[in-house]
Amino acid sequence: MEESEVFLQQLTEALAKRRQWLEAIQLPRLKDACSRYRTQFESAMGTLIKKGLLREDPYNYEQSVTDIIVPNDGPLPEFESADETSYRLAAFRRQLKFIVEGQEFNLDALKLARLKKLSALLSYINWHEFGEKSSSPTTRAFARVFMKVLLGPDAMSAQILKDQETQIVKTFNEGRSIIADLVAWHRESWKAEVRRVLLPRFALDLGGEEGKKEEILRTMRKEFAKDMDGQPWYPALAQELVAEELEIDGASRKAKLLASLVIPEPTPAEKSGPQPARPILMEAVRIVSRPHEELITAVESLSETERLLQPREGGLGYVLRRLFGLAPREKPDAHTYEIQYSEPAAGTTRTEKVSFPQFADETRKKATLLAAIAAGTGPAYKRLVKTPDTPLSAFLDKQLNELLLIHRRLAGFNTLFQNQVASSGKQGVRGIKLELLAIRNSIVKANQRRHEYGERAEAASQKYAARERAAETSPD
Repeated sequence: MEESEVFLQQLTEALAKRRQWLEAIQLPRLKDACSRYRTQFESAMGTLIKKGLLREDPYNYEQSVTDIIVPNDGPLPEFESADETSYRLAAFRRQLKFIVEGQEFNLDALKLARLKKLSALLSYINWHEFGEKSSSPTTRAFARVFMKVLLGPDAMSAQILKDQETQIVKTFNEGRSIIADLVAWHRESWKAEVRRVLLPRFALDLGGEEGKKEEILRTMRKEFAKDMDGQPWYPALAQELVAEELEIDGASRKAKLLASLVIPEPTPAEKSGPQPARPILMEAVRIVSRPHEELITAVESLSETERLLQPREGGLGYVLRRLFGLAPREKPDAHTYEIQYSEPAAGTTRTEKVSFPQFADETRKKATLLAAIAAGTGPAYKRLVKTPDTPLSAFLDKQLNELLLIHRRLAGFNTLFQNQVASSGKQGVRGIKLELLAIRNSIVKANQRRHEYGERAEAASQKYAARERAAETSPD
């Protein structure tokens, strides 16, 4: 019995230290991971909704969420399957919002039953089996939507969505790992309380017979209901506890238990702290400004092609008629074109009307701005250097979105004009495939740096918050 008391004291001390670590480090990390998971998932959903592959809640349900409830994951109906998938994902998004905004992240609020719900919700989309072989109907349907973009003709959107998936999987794994730490602590805390309250009433002999173990478990269950009213009974944990006391290898089991509660040593990277995130953000800004020359070359090449394709009238008679106002005026929409772009949702292409002169002017202005940033010495660049991270990140997002649109329209005009050139039989007209490739590469690389910046900034924020909590709880 004395040996059990010593072990109980060691276990109690280990659990207390582990609790401090969980509350100071792991629980804030879990809250942050849930917030990032929601943001990253919303970003991916936004991409898919813009592509027309998914919809906002098709039934416009705006239920208020007051508890963690895992959305339906039963077989999808063959009829209106896309609408049902969108509805389920909308319900999932509402649950993520509730977790971030309404869930308390402390050990008292996150008991074992609550952690089980949270883990099931985060795993609603099974990122470890994200594909056609997943056992989850919703995951399979969602993966099909993903693959339409990843295997579609829009290589840039595919790369961006793939980056978003990579970030989600990292955050998903981080959240699940922290939940496992919390579950383990609650399990051992429950067993420790049973050891303290009930175990002294039993005479336990090492290597006891199986029948005696069952009798002890039945008696323990009755005593538990009397003395630990209101607490849940966990048969599997009770069996673990009895095995640790009665099995021949009980000593090694207890040693492993104590070892599992030891607070892990920080990695060298954690000790030195995260690398500053600001340089990564500035690098992303520089990368997005690189293709300024390609923008000018592309728009000037397209302008020359457009002039070549415009119908012309010449001769002295035409000049005289223009002077006296007798020549027919050019139609106001003569330079407005319908250009096409890929739309995976429809399995075809869509069109938009764009004024080429207006587009060319906006592209030249964008190239001028990016050139000023790329120079790294002018007033525009110096203002960015002094800009705080949050508005600088917003500026980067704005440039990426605008450059995406310009790239799409450049590609659309290039295809249109090249087709017209081919049908007219004109020769020596240059395309802009190389310029489009350079612009695309800059967008993809800048987007990757943006994600890396987000990870570094979050790590720095976590470390700062942990130091603040440690300072608040440390004795004077």
